[in-house]
Amino acid sequence: MRGTLVVIPLLNRPGFYERSVYVNPEDGDNLNRLFPGDPKGKWGERFAHRLLTEIVTKCDHAIDLHAGDLVEDLVPFVIYRETGDAALDARIKRMADAYGARWAVKSAPTGERPGSLFAVASQSGVAAMLAESGGRGLLIEEDVVRHVRGVTNILRTIGTLEGEPEAVAPPRVVKTFDWLRSPVEGIFHCRVRVDQLVRQGDVVGELVDLVGEPLATITAPVGGVVLFLVTSPAIKKGGLLLGVGSL
Repeated sequence: MRGTLVVIPLLNRPGFYERSVYVNPEDGDNLNRLFPGDPKGKWGERFAHRLLTEIVTKCDHAIDLHAGDLVEDLVPFVIYRETGDAALDARIKRMADAYGARWAVKSAPTGERPGSLFAVASQSGVAAMLAESGGRGLLIEEDVVRHVRGVTNILRTIGTLEGEPEAVAPPRVVKTFDWLRSPVEGIFHCRVRVDQLVRQGDVVGELVDLVGEPLATITAPVGGVVLFLVTSPAIKKGGLLLGVGSL
């Protein structure tokens, strides 16, 4: 091994042990929307600031490992950000390509969801990316092994670990990442599965009330692949339903 490897097994400790979906119970915020944080802010803002300034920006590379939340299923994919620095962007893409995912989301400097660790770290000069594997609150060995193999291959690719990296096909980059939200409160009947290809206008689900009366029909805004979906039928108005990567 060459260099220093820092491994942090768990970041959102309160959310993990309280099984809190999307938000940290300490302050009701999504930790991965708070970077670069605030040293004088709420719990999550202070945590994000300290993590970024004292650990992540001291590193040359950063891999943020995720899974779908307790109510999410997903197909494995990676996310990275272009910074405009050609050399840094090449290093980031090399990492994303080495993970071994089938799909990739490339967020541009505009239009991205603000406050994500990988994006802010990239803006700070760190070669950073995010990888998703698993979900639904289930500990599945295949999902764990995918992260282990992906990280190991990245570390070999960047020269941290000895040995030749495994030859893996680079992911297909989607053009956009569209998140569908519910126009009403209701029960969601999803009509698609993750990794399914859909055409623009295809029905991807319906919302009904508590006695089954129809409330809304949800259609795909773009043609592409379903990257994640919400597995719980209980949906509030404005609640997340699924995400489509356009092709």
